[in-house]
Amino acid sequence: MDSEGSPPRTDLILVVDDEPDVRQVLSIGLRKQGFFCETAADATEAIARLAEKEFALMVSDIRMPRVTGLQLLQVVREDYPDLAVIIATASDDRETAVTAMRAGAYDYIVKPFNLEEIHFSIERALEKRRLALEVRAYQQSLERKVQERTWELQQKNEEMQRIILDVIASIAVTLEVRDEYTAHHSYRVADLSVRLAQQFGLQEPELEQVRLAALLHDIGKIGIRESVLHKEGKLTPEERKHIETHPLVAEQILRPLKHLQTIIPAIKHEHEAYDGSGYPDGLSGEIIPLEARIIAVADAYDALTSDRPYRLALPHQEAMEIMYEGAGRIWDPELVPLFERMMEGNQG
Repeated sequence: MDSEGSPPRTDLILVVDDEPDVRQVLSIGLRKQGFFCETAADATEAIARLAEKEFALMVSDIRMPRVTGLQLLQVVREDYPDLAVIIATASDDRETAVTAMRAGAYDYIVKPFNLEEIHFSIERALEKRRLALEVRAYQQSLERKVQERTWELQQKNEEMQRIILDVIASIAVTLEVRDEYTAHHSYRVADLSVRLAQQFGLQEPELEQVRLAALLHDIGKIGIRESVLHKEGKLTPEERKHIETHPLVAEQILRPLKHLQTIIPAIKHEHEAYDGSGYPDGLSGEIIPLEARIIAVADAYDALTSDRPYRLALPHQEAMEIMYEGAGRIWDPELVPLFERMMEGNQG
């Protein structure tokens, strides 16, 4: 029974709760919002239903008899990795909910339910799932083409490079066009990174490696919750930890693409700090790949000189003052003045 003006989605949702009233209220509310929805009274029934149909998302109570929602989550993450999971918890059970999110849940909702908040959480979870499936399809499509046309690719290497670059650009654009503040950010970072690499003395094919890595430096953010990625206020320690996983997500996305193996270190280590306080591995100094240090400078400058939801773009001089303050601590102290000379030469 769908509400007028709200056509049903094709994604199927499973509601798991041992309380009949909760199942009924939640399933009816979701159906009125246009979702296809089925229910299960416990984890055993949920597992049986998951085996019968392809569900896109599961909303599960965390406290259930025999098999808890957390135990159910562990099972479905193993057997149904594409299933988005939202945990339902009592207001005094947030610590357990955070544990569930660390185990792979997308989000948690607090009882008593607010249907608008549930609707928003479900929409975001389904969108994240859709994008993740698209990225996988890109990966599989590229691998099939490589396997089927190896001999053609060997003779037409330049054409293959254009195809790969087009796919990379498409993924990057998909991430950025959804946020007016980061639109074309990767293209600008790529341009600045290549110019800085040239100033440092790099030549082809290293320049092309820098260009590709800079273009894809934010691809791992596809694995970051939008509520965290676009949060205007200060991040909590848990949110900071979550967002710092995006270099590792990028590594996982790019690892199957054989032709992009050489750019993975630059993307993975772009957020390392020169003094070793960065992430994900705490590398320091020249142990950080040169390409990563170059992209980090370009990325920071573009972020500082672009509008953000919480501030306007900074002028060039103010941005450079901030970067000089971080030279030797965050950024390579040799690259910051080189970047400034490059920019001032361009302005002149």
